[in-house]
Amino acid sequence: MNLRFSTFALAVAFSATSQTIAADAPPRSTDPRVTIELFAESPQIKTPTGIDVDSRGRVFAIECNTHFRPEGYDGHPTDRLLILIDADHDGRCETVKTFADGFQFAMSVAVRPVWLDSVRLSGEQNPLKVDGLGLKDNSNTQPSTFNLKPSPNPQPFQVFLATRKAIFLLEDTDGDDVCDKQTQLAWLDTKGDYPHNGLAGFAFDALGWMYFGFGENLGAPYTLFSRESLSPVSSVESPEPEKKSVNSNSPSTLNPQRSTTFSGGAEGGNLYRMRPDGTQLSHWATGFWNPHASCVDAFGRLFSVDNDPDSRPPCRLLHIIEGGDYGYKFRNGRKGLHPFTSWNGEVPGTLPMVAGTGEAPSGILAYEHDALPEDYLGRLFVTSWGDHRIDTFVLKNKGASFESVAEPLIVGGENFRPVGIALAPNGSLYCTDWVLRDYKIHGKGRVWRIRPTDASKLAADARKNGEKETDRLKSKILNERRLAAKNIAGTQTGEAGLTAIVLNRSETQRARAEAAFAVVKNSQSVPGKRPFTRDALRSLWFALDDVSEAAFNSIGNCRISIPVADEAFVVLGHIPTDQDSFCTYMDLPRNHVEMQEELAVALLNLERQRFREPETGNSLCHPGLTAAYMTSDPFVTAAAINICASSLHAKKIFGTPSEPSQTSEYPFALTYRAIYPHDTNIALGLLKNMNPQIRRVAVQWAAEEDMKDLRPQVEAVLKSEPMTPELFLATLAALEMLDGKAPQDFDKTPPGKYVLPLLKDDKTPPAIRIQALKLIDPTDGSLGIDLLTKLSQSEDPQLKLEAVRTLALSNRPEAMNPLVEIVATPPASNRDPTMPIYEEAVLGLAGFVQNPATSERATGILLAALTHITGSKADADLAHEIALSLRPKASDPAVAAALKTEQQAVPASAGTSPQNDGDWRAALAAATNDDQQTAAMRGRIVFFHPNSAGCAKCHTVDGRGGKIGPDLSRAGSMFSREKLIDSILEPSKEISPQFTNWSMIATDGRVHTGMIVNENEGVTVLGQTDGTLVTLKTVDVEERTPQTTSVMPEKLEEKLTTRDFRDLLAFLQSLK
Repeated sequence: MNLRFSTFALAVAFSATSQTIAADAPPRSTDPRVTIELFAESPQIKTPTGIDVDSRGRVFAIECNTHFRPEGYDGHPTDRLLILIDADHDGRCETVKTFADGFQFAMSVAVRPVWLDSVRLSGEQNPLKVDGLGLKDNSNTQPSTFNLKPSPNPQPFQVFLATRKAIFLLEDTDGDDVCDKQTQLAWLDTKGDYPHNGLAGFAFDALGWMYFGFGENLGAPYTLFSRESLSPVSSVESPEPEKKSVNSNSPSTLNPQRSTTFSGGAEGGNLYRMRPDGTQLSHWATGFWNPHASCVDAFGRLFSVDNDPDSRPPCRLLHIIEGGDYGYKFRNGRKGLHPFTSWNGEVPGTLPMVAGTGEAPSGILAYEHDALPEDYLGRLFVTSWGDHRIDTFVLKNKGASFESVAEPLIVGGENFRPVGIALAPNGSLYCTDWVLRDYKIHGKGRVWRIRPTDASKLAADARKNGEKETDRLKSKILNERRLAAKNIAGTQTGEAGLTAIVLNRSETQRARAEAAFAVVKNSQSVPGKRPFTRDALRSLWFALDDVSEAAFNSIGNCRISIPVADEAFVVLGHIPTDQDSFCTYMDLPRNHVEMQEELAVALLNLERQRFREPETGNSLCHPGLTAAYMTSDPFVTAAAINICASSLHAKKIFGTPSEPSQTSEYPFALTYRAIYPHDTNIALGLLKNMNPQIRRVAVQWAAEEDMKDLRPQVEAVLKSEPMTPELFLATLAALEMLDGKAPQDFDKTPPGKYVLPLLKDDKTPPAIRIQALKLIDPTDGSLGIDLLTKLSQSEDPQLKLEAVRTLALSNRPEAMNPLVEIVATPPASNRDPTMPIYEEAVLGLAGFVQNPATSERATGILLAALTHITGSKADADLAHEIALSLRPKASDPAVAAALKTEQQAVPASAGTSPQNDGDWRAALAAATNDDQQTAAMRGRIVFFHPNSAGCAKCHTVDGRGGKIGPDLSRAGSMFSREKLIDSILEPSKEISPQFTNWSMIATDGRVHTGMIVNENEGVTVLGQTDGTLVTLKTVDVEERTPQTTSVMPEKLEEKLTTRDFRDLLAFLQSLK
């Protein structure tokens, strides 16, 4: 019976899916100057991921056949790299070839850029013999390189491919469009096997470096090896459907003195840099969820897109700097809400995002071509798998980084799921399309082409015969500029000519930047050579433009030492100094001590190498470091901390602080931690500091370094002033860790044992008691009603308000008395300062109306209040809230009459409820004269009121509410207004995997449906639609099936009036 049902259901599902795809409108461009058209579709390619285009315009795309492969799937057994060819140039693929096969969980592909030197591998050992598709070990030591054929071609066609566990160099050495040589450049040793949170995302810079990302790996321990690793243990991936591990050793003869391996486990995702031959691997940045794709723009700046954790949308567009920490730590929990985790630079020392992106960003590129309209030059293009669109981002300077806003260019329906994106030589773009929202492979797939509507804009052959290289250097096409600069650099007078272009500000900035890159790259080949003279550097300094940044960054990235910045840090901070080495070297006026923040990180990068050289230790300028540390720009301080803390001379520069409690700026505290990680004396001093940011750094330091001896001093921070919400939460988190609790369980542990003593102590300042009330569970039996009543009578209005809110949520009959006392005396007008307290008391009594034991009394009090307020016409908003509280008793004649009177006083436009989604959207889009702050205050009532939408049953705001759905404390920065509307009107339209609704059949035959709130220690907890929790023994769950509907209930809008909905949106958008 089950088999027949499953077969029938599968057939129905397939039929429905086919009809849905057929009915789904194709994606469209929001710009009439740009169009999108279908290039290829299944069966030509199925479930595609990564994509790139070679110099001949051929599309290389990964067909993924192993990503959650369903039982019985009859597609190709492994992932393969396909070549899609449009031979007749009609815009459609006619020919499909398999370039390489036999991969598992393949994510990204990059054809070697035309300007990048051909990769020449050294230290290769005996190749593997090949038997069909499988690899066979031919010796006791398996190399990372295997050949299928001889290599007659000195310039092989080369492609890089990333699977979740390895990065390969694939080569076609005989020109037959089939890979005949594979080299493993880097690989993971880990038990992590989730398909798309491993290695992925290639980016190349002008200096010949390759960058790639690594996701959070679900916190599993790992070691990342490269071809230079001395003791690797690798797994070559088998082309069989199920992976077969074979012991493998990569060549260790490349550099026997260098061991480049990186290990970790739960720190979050990372970005790495290495040479394209798998050498010089280095860690570049950390603090990601999953940096799935990256790109480098025309000025050498690295950008990445990062998927979001469970409760911290939006996904991020990030500007990456060396040593940057972008805040996410997997060890602190998947939700991303732990006080030691940040998502937008909230934790000191972490870096903010450039912009929020659409859901599940999977591809990114910087557009450097002239085919599309000129205003697209330099824009970043980002795909959004979850939001069915491709956005563009215009970068706007914000200090040393950027800010931007997503501008949708390509928008599609439910079955447009763009993943990878790539630029073709003629300026058109190609993107892969997963098609369906199913994570399991499903046999559907498409590739789209985006081009100018005017096809004549596409470049047929950008390189014209006889054109001078200096003219090509001015091209808007990056490949042309870079090849021209490379060719010029190879001539006898090339470097001098390029330097002249760099300094000629009448040239375009893009041409000057390419010239600068070529000069710096040339200098790498000559040890000790400096790419620019003092006068050239001085000119770049005065230019203070993107070219200056590109030049200084490239010098620093190549680890070239330039003695120009003893005073550079002083310049960053606008602080003069008696030391004049910098100004003397640069021949600058002594008063020239100003520095634009956008150039600061580049100048700091220029100093990175000197800080690592033994002979420069005595010349580094401590007063200058102070200046850099005092700038307010997080990217400048992060760069300074990273450079100084990793210096050979760090302890000499900073010494041991004699009075840590007097440290003035938090960057010093972070540097002390980096230099002296286990020094409890320094940490103790910082715990006593008056600056709350520094105390916040100190409590995190003590917790993460497990300084249990400092627990009393950490607990004392809870009573310190000034206090901030961030410091309070961080201190509680630190105490949890010092008490041996896992940080990922922070939100599961009642904070009462820490905060209750603070509430009971009359000496505790009101600001700290307020924070304690927000954190403690209102239903906690140890939190006495007498104490809350006392606090509700405080002279501090904010403390009084929080105490009433806690009483309202306590759900204990004895809490009703203080609430009744407040409601019995309505405020004289809506301007009465006690109005917020009164509204919270009414909200509390609404819960007692539904309790049989207290219903009669609560109803009587509220009815009297409503009669008084509607009769005096004192406040229509308050009358509406009371009426909402009485709605469950509408069958009572007296209540019904009062409700009717109240309803008659409500404006028709505010009291109506549209009948369908279209009408709702039109009503919400209509202009109003509402004051947004007032609307947000009303919206808070809508959010928390039990007889309204019931949001607080599942969602938390500022520590109050349910724990089933995502925490909405930052909803205003997490979601757009449109996304919020969608989530209420169509809650099942887009469901993140972590919020999947499950149907579970227990061994006793009962069926339970809900979202998995947590599952550990043999227990599965489901959150249901009404906000309640069901706890099951995991062993008793006989069958579980994912549902396509959200746990968030349908038709919530039917409980709202138009104004209620507007007010709710205003409240959610105010949460940032």
